[in-house]
Amino acid sequence: MTVAELIASREPEWRELEELAIELQKPRFRRRTPPETIVRFTSLYRAVCSDLALAESYQLPPATVSRLNGLVAKAHNCLYRQKGGRGVSFRDLVFFEAPRWILTDVMFWVAFILFWGCYLTSRYMARHDPNFAADVVGQDVIESMLDMYGHDFETTFYERLPALAHYVSNNGGIGLKTFCFGILGVIPGLFVLLSNSIFIGSVAGYMTGPLCPPATVMRFSEFTLAHGPFELTAIVLSAAAGMRMGFGLVMTKGYTRGESLRRATIKAAPAIFVGFVLFCLAACIEAFVSPNPMNWLDGTFLDSLTIKKCVHWFSIAVLLGYFVLLGGFSIWRRYRGLSLRSAASRFWRASLDNETSRAVIDASPSEKLEVDSVPERAL
Repeated sequence: MTVAELIASREPEWRELEELAIELQKPRFRRRTPPETIVRFTSLYRAVCSDLALAESYQLPPATVSRLNGLVAKAHNCLYRQKGGRGVSFRDLVFFEAPRWILTDVMFWVAFILFWGCYLTSRYMARHDPNFAADVVGQDVIESMLDMYGHDFETTFYERLPALAHYVSNNGGIGLKTFCFGILGVIPGLFVLLSNSIFIGSVAGYMTGPLCPPATVMRFSEFTLAHGPFELTAIVLSAAAGMRMGFGLVMTKGYTRGESLRRATIKAAPAIFVGFVLFCLAACIEAFVSPNPMNWLDGTFLDSLTIKKCVHWFSIAVLLGYFVLLGGFSIWRRYRGLSLRSAASRFWRASLDNETSRAVIDASPSEKLEVDSVPERAL
């Protein structure tokens, strides 16, 4: 039998596999795929894998080998997508996948370390150097802060409703600015992140330092304690998401810039979502809890500052539980069964990669299709 006759005898199955692969790529078809079609598809896939191995072994024409390579790759990717579509529920996506994606993104750790490092440093300097805060943020800002917190907050519930819209707009503006500058490139994103960090740290250090009147220190602490954890964490997440997308535009890793940006957007999506939720929560607390004098506590052993400290520590506990416990559990669940070296290598690659792997790509080796066990067959 000649080579042409061999290829002609196998051509119908190759064409059938190609047509099935095209159909299985359609989401509507994948949801209603009968079991018989899946069985037929996997059978054809194993046969073509065997055909490819034999074609390379017997040095068949390059055009035939190239076609089989493309067909195997298309079917392989189709199988991966088919398994990945099995699903991740919305609950798992929000409470397990999102914190894992954030924790395994190196941009999050860059933004986290730089923001809190500059914040704590500038806050320490502003508390111990009487001229530091004025030199950094300006004397006008210091005087406006002293005037703002120089008197008690006395607002009713209905007066706080417009404030909620203002705080949502203000917090969203900060997050949008850090995010957009991050997309323009890693350096502009870092500049905006650090400028926000130094500004907030300088103001907080001065307003809680010895140069500020004790009553003003008390009011400032009472107002900022409750909503601070959510708001500052949301700023870090916004900057990390923007820098991730900016990094994807700069470092394409062989992809086109559009494709690299698409992959970076997938990676940044969890940080954008969680940051948006935290900004909204911070705005609600800032509008209804932070300025509330809580006069109904008069006559009890509690005061408004104690309540706001409880909200502060509860917010920190929620953040730690979400990122450390849920995210750490998701990371452990993903890498369990692997050696320490293999898990560390995959974790580092996931931190630098622009793309969040789908569920099938993240599956353990035992769940992946074993293409080495294809049955032997002649062309």
